[in-house]
Amino acid sequence: MPKKNSRSGGKFCGSHTTIIDAAEGLIDTANSQPEVYKISLGFIKAGLHSVNGNRRVKIIDVDGGVLVSVRGNTTHQEATIYTHNNQSTKLAIARAARNVGISISFGNLVS
Repeated sequence: MPKKNSRSGGKFCGSHTTIIDAAEGLIDTANSQPEVYKISLGFIKAGLHSVNGNRRVKIIDVDGGVLVSVRGNTTHQEATIYTHNNQSTKLAIARAARNVGISISFGNLVS
């Protein structure tokens, strides 16, 4: 039986398949977008200091897609969403975050 916070196959690539609770709905929203063709989940940083439930997401434009950096209460994870339409994908992720009460910010990748 697959783990609750695990995704693989389809648009998911790589060997890392676990998603933190705060990112789960956002990643599922990205996965449901027709313009998204690949999702690469990053490693989970756990055991961070508590932010008292103030979850947040930063959505960053990168070449070929969107980098989503999610901070849960004591965890952090990044995911790269490869898409044919960055703006539409960012909007869908931002709406999903807003609907579950996650603070949203947008940024640019610093080279």
